[in-house]
Amino acid sequence: MQAVRRWAQITLALSALLFQERAEAACNRPDIEFAVPPDGAESVPPNAKLFARYRSNAEYTGEDIVLTEGSGEPVVSSGDWSSTETLLSVAPDLKPGASYQVEWPRLRGVNSASLGRGKTVAFEVGATPDDAAPVFSGLSAVDWDVDRERDDCTDNLEERYVFDFELGEASDDGGRESLMVLLFQTMGPRVKGSAPEPVSVQRMPAGSRLRLTRTLADGEGDVCFAAVARDLTGKVSASGAEEVCVETVAPPFFEGCSAARAPARGGLGALAALVLLSLFLRRSAR
Repeated sequence: MQAVRRWAQITLALSALLFQERAEAACNRPDIEFAVPPDGAESVPPNAKLFARYRSNAEYTGEDIVLTEGSGEPVVSSGDWSSTETLLSVAPDLKPGASYQVEWPRLRGVNSASLGRGKTVAFEVGATPDDAAPVFSGLSAVDWDVDRERDDCTDNLEERYVFDFELGEASDDGGRESLMVLLFQTMGPRVKGSAPEPVSVQRMPAGSRLRLTRTLADGEGDVCFAAVARDLTGKVSASGAEEVCVETVAPPFFEGCSAARAPARGGLGALAALVLLSLFLRRSAR
């Protein structure tokens, strides 16, 4: 009986250790977050680039991107890496009407030997190049709240502001589902002058809502945000002047609040748009 009890204790201890190791591996793993074009996309422009966004702790060191046309031979290439956006991209010669499969690599984490998850995406190429910038009316409203939950990696209770944005209409020659939304904070405790701070790159959601999480130090008080849409050819929408603003309150308290699109703040909206466009024109020209 004592031996059975001892074996049960050992089994429970090993199970707990295995669970902890898996949890730590999951929270630190530099997984891919999304890819555009997404799996199953149709009418992808022949002049499109392919993009994969990884978690913020990912590091690209030349891992292979594998592209296969139909049932042909796989073509291996390296990609371009934006460490600021943790965004991996490749610009293949896509044939109109052809079907492709791209295998995005598993990347390692910064100062870590652990490999994250990659992704395999299949898509079809259309006949028409994408020559126009995406149409996006920007942010129209914002709700805010404070979220308090335990961090799985640190086991600490974390409080963060949660902003839920209402998005305007969006469209593009390459399909709405292949657009990325780039969020900027244009006013806040750590925003310097009139230079907006890039805070998030996300795939355009299927619905009209987009969520952003910010630290208490970044989101307290009077805060404003703007957004642009970017297509598969690197062109961005002219929506950077449309800001939404709200005043948050530091916890504890408490009820959340919401605000609609704010009027231009003495020309700051137009200036923000120019800065956003110049940033991404420079980026897309690389």
